[in-house]
Amino acid sequence: MRPLGCAARLGAGLLVLLGMGCSRPAARPVAPQPAATAAPAATKGMRAQLLAGMVAILSELDRYDDVRGAEQVFDRLVQWSHAAREADWRPDPLLATLPGPLLDAAKAVLERPTFDGGPDVQAVRDGLWLAAIVRTVGVGGGMDELEAATRLFNWTIRWLAAVSDPPMVPSETVPGTRWFLPGEILLSGRGSPAQRAWVFLELLHQAGIDGVMLATPGPGGSPPRPWVPAAIVGGEAYLFEPTYGLPIAGPGGVGVATVRQAATDPAILAALSLPDRPYPVQAGDLAGLVVLVPADAWSLSPRMARLDAELEPAHGVRVAVDATPLATRAQAVVSVTGGGEPQLWTFPWETLARRPLAGSALAEELGPISVPLPSTDPRQPGQIVRPLFAGRVREFRGELEGPSGAKAAYLAARPSRRAIALAVAGLPEEQATAATRGLARMKEDATYWLGLLTLSEGQFEAAADYLGRMILDAAPDSRWTDAARVHLAAALAGLGRPEEAAAALEADGSPQRFGSRLEAARMRAAAESVESRPAEADDSGS
Repeated sequence: MRPLGCAARLGAGLLVLLGMGCSRPAARPVAPQPAATAAPAATKGMRAQLLAGMVAILSELDRYDDVRGAEQVFDRLVQWSHAAREADWRPDPLLATLPGPLLDAAKAVLERPTFDGGPDVQAVRDGLWLAAIVRTVGVGGGMDELEAATRLFNWTIRWLAAVSDPPMVPSETVPGTRWFLPGEILLSGRGSPAQRAWVFLELLHQAGIDGVMLATPGPGGSPPRPWVPAAIVGGEAYLFEPTYGLPIAGPGGVGVATVRQAATDPAILAALSLPDRPYPVQAGDLAGLVVLVPADAWSLSPRMARLDAELEPAHGVRVAVDATPLATRAQAVVSVTGGGEPQLWTFPWETLARRPLAGSALAEELGPISVPLPSTDPRQPGQIVRPLFAGRVREFRGELEGPSGAKAAYLAARPSRRAIALAVAGLPEEQATAATRGLARMKEDATYWLGLLTLSEGQFEAAADYLGRMILDAAPDSRWTDAARVHLAAALAGLGRPEEAAAALEADGSPQRFGSRLEAARMRAAAESVESRPAEADDSGS
């Protein structure tokens, strides 16, 4: 008997809704592209054409086989580099602020004269995704930069569930394992406070807004301690708290606080304290803040500087950082608190140095993105089921509706139990168990993303159903439990049920729990204020 194909085994709905739910590894058809030949003439038009082709592929990776897509992007990068003019480049002086071991670990990436087909392609892809998110969030078009920064921060907090790994500063006792690069963080949808800060700062960079990490002085001359990211807007440094998941509120709880305000008004940071947990940084700790510049080995390399000079003007994607000028601009603003000399933020460099620790964590985290489905016939290759990848990429682009939108992809990633049973029928027990687990996790992730999409669109009933009944009730111990509670609270608040919303926030056990408790207290106070108004009106009218 002929083995069941992908569409039959997973159910027609999976492919009808998605259009590309399964693929054979390294065999997806791709759009016709010019073949790689000898280096083209060094013309501006040819370089522009090569970059446009590269961007077109990276912009629609959901339509390409991963291997073929990367090969074609690399082919264009190589041809472009042959055609591009040499640039006057010198190592950024801030590289001297890195600890020796981190600089040594990055030398191969920093000093490589030509592009490679792996990490370099991934770095460009990540920049493209980040730039797409900036557009999706609606930043641009003359928008006030503080409003833009706040929108990008809120996007980061909503779409990156809070986890504790990796730490802000690794140690021998807490080395961390989830040492992911920005695109991997985006695909996973989960980030530690440091990773949230990194993604937020990368989004600011793509939006053309200066952003830096701020650090408090280390005790006894030890290295400065990274604290929170700041957006530099209009001569002020505005503070955003990635652990608490909140912009730090300004005086009287209004707006976003600046460094200047937080250093001179103790009430601003004190407002982040809870009765049983004082906020760990207070106004007196801000004397001597240090500017930490977010840049990694790719963004400071000569080849990315050359690429950025043409990619950013033509396509609005930034892949290089002018670290020292950024540090100078930020230092001029932050210097109101004193402070030492600017440095590079070490977290991106720790990520590169500790990448060998990330292998199993990355495979586990991104497993549902591309689920392998073995063939029941040893003569036939297996399939890769990846509607979740399509959904994530389309979501970054803001393509949500229609048969080729993110919602359709997420719905396709929710096969029924019967469809999953059909998919694994005939497989050896070990393979069937692994495939069943992968498809079930894919379904759970898709349910969570549908909950967030409906929440972001104000469909509070649908969001509460996805996040409450389908996540918290069906899988109370899943990796999305705490994040689902936080977002369920937003849906309940939208439905006019503040007490239930506050209770959901108070059940948050993630690193964001202190911010959730502050938000719950705010909700309860607001509800009590509303309830008391009719009585006050009655009293005044009697």
